[in-house]
Amino acid sequence: MQLIDGQPVYSATDLVGFLACDHLTSLEVAAVAGLVERPERVDPELDRIVQRGFQHEQRFLDERRAEGLAIVEITADQTDPDRDNALRHAAAETRAAMEAGVDVIYQATFFDGRWLGFADFLRKVDVPSDLGPWSYEAWDTKLAHSTKGSAVLQLCLYTHQLAALQGLMPAQMHVALGGSARTVDHLRVADFAAYFRLVKAQFEAFTAAAAATPAYPPASRPDPVEHCDVCRWSLDCQRRRREADDLSLVAGITARQRRALRERHVPTRTALATLALPLEPRLEGTSAEALHRVREQARIQVEGDATAPRLLYELIEPSRQADRTLAPDRGLLTLPPPSPGDLFFDIEGDPFAFEDGLDYLFGVLEPGLAEGEGADAAA
Repeated sequence: MQLIDGQPVYSATDLVGFLACDHLTSLEVAAVAGLVERPERVDPELDRIVQRGFQHEQRFLDERRAEGLAIVEITADQTDPDRDNALRHAAAETRAAMEAGVDVIYQATFFDGRWLGFADFLRKVDVPSDLGPWSYEAWDTKLAHSTKGSAVLQLCLYTHQLAALQGLMPAQMHVALGGSARTVDHLRVADFAAYFRLVKAQFEAFTAAAAATPAYPPASRPDPVEHCDVCRWSLDCQRRRREADDLSLVAGITARQRRALRERHVPTRTALATLALPLEPRLEGTSAEALHRVREQARIQVEGDATAPRLLYELIEPSRQADRTLAPDRGLLTLPPPSPGDLFFDIEGDPFAFEDGLDYLFGVLEPGLAEGEGADAAA
């Protein structure tokens, strides 16, 4: 989300972020309104993923060149202080390349003053359109080995922007996946078009309402979601959750349990820590045992805050049978009894190794051996 020529401009990234977390969208609206500066996220792992993504994209481009296809690359002038002018010029170059019937358009730019899109590739197909006896379909390159919903939504935006230029809705959109298999997913646009229009309409309605009365911090709650792993605002949201003593701070609590507790006027970790049990009526979707477990977890965390930096912990009584003997195959009892010659085996994966990632890294430790005498292997 950015301000260009005094107007908010949205992208596929904003659309994907809205689906993941509407609090994120509220923060972006506040940033566009000048109420807060966007934080910069420093994450070497994310940087490595981005670098590998560029390499995958370049490899796909080189393969198209090797096929002898005519390729035009669109580049917006980053030195132009007039961002609106630079983008409109890049969009005009994209349109000109489409009218010329170029085989492949790399980094195609779509810009109508409100929505901005950069499609990795447009590829010509022999389907008549307003351009002539040809038209184009959008292609995107993704490192993943399977197509995610975010990639589909992104391609839907590019496809609808493309349709406006050529007067024809493309029949398909395509994802060139990562890995040595060079797998390509071919997706029917009609299968996703209605959902895309719904999400886009909801996003536009949400941003219009938020922009009418922008605020920082927003009134929305920064609940943790999967998108936090890559979000620039994650540290800001973590700080707000800590300041609010939010229920999400309780280790092991689920989103469903948090929602149910808030509905019962238990909004904080401290309130949960002192909650009287059993709760009547029973908390929806949560057993009495599960509620007791998260209540006790909240209690020891709250008490632990008061003893910091000393770590506070309690040993959980192991499961027992009716005769009070330890229940078999629970906890550490799932391990066999120790014996001479035991080996300790560790297994991990490395998704960044080589082109396909490394499925397994094996480590073996034999107790009693001197350092360097253990066995290590990778496969």
